[in-house]
Amino acid sequence: MKRGLLYCFCFIFLGACNQYSEPLIQGEIVKLIIECESGETIEIVEQKTINKVLKDINQSRREGTQEMEFSIEHQVTLENSDGETESFYFFNGGKALVSGYYVHSNLEDFCEK
Repeated sequence: MKRGLLYCFCFIFLGACNQYSEPLIQGEIVKLIIECESGETIEIVEQKTINKVLKDINQSRREGTQEMEFSIEHQVTLENSDGETESFYFFNGGKALVSGYYVHSNLEDFCEK
């Protein structure tokens, strides 16, 4: 009985510590605009590609950015079906900076194409 209660407590504790439980980006996104460091602008409206990017960002490991310094590379703007936008940053190597988190994602480098 005590062992079962201990296991239950451990599962609850580990579940509470899971920092990936809440998606960083929610809603129906219809457009992804990437302003590359080189000055090129890429507009993506293909839903399959947008969903892949969102899934990678929402499911990747993340950490807070309080003590980090960044050299901004590519600015990204997401647009939903209501025309509302949200901006964040991509880095060479597939990482992202979203809502105060450094996301250890493995995003495609759209600006290298």
